[in-house]
Amino acid sequence: MHRKLVKTALATHGQAAPTGAVVFDQDALLPIALLSGCAVYPAAGPSPLDVLPYGTAGKPAPGTFRLGVSPGMVKHEGTQPLFWAVELMEQQHNPARHTKGDDTPDDGE
Repeated sequence: MHRKLVKTALATHGQAAPTGAVVFDQDALLPIALLSGCAVYPAAGPSPLDVLPYGTAGKPAPGTFRLGVSPGMVKHEGTQPLFWAVELMEQQHNPARHTKGDDTPDDGE
């Protein structure tokens, strides 16, 4: 998952891949919350396809997250408005723990 997080950020990064210490520009797509096996990304729309970076050929960028059920692919867990995530973070909660809905327990995984 760590490699896919970095490759997703690099695919949306406006410059060439950095060497040494990794510093991304403002255009890089970075998660706003993480939990074991769950990453929460801001998106322009409600579809999980709005998060995926695409290459010049219109296909998903190589090495990034891909939606599906096969091994190595990810599934969509839920969509929430950004305001919802900001409110949770202001209350010191991790939005990645609550993406499926309010019935998810707050303690443990």
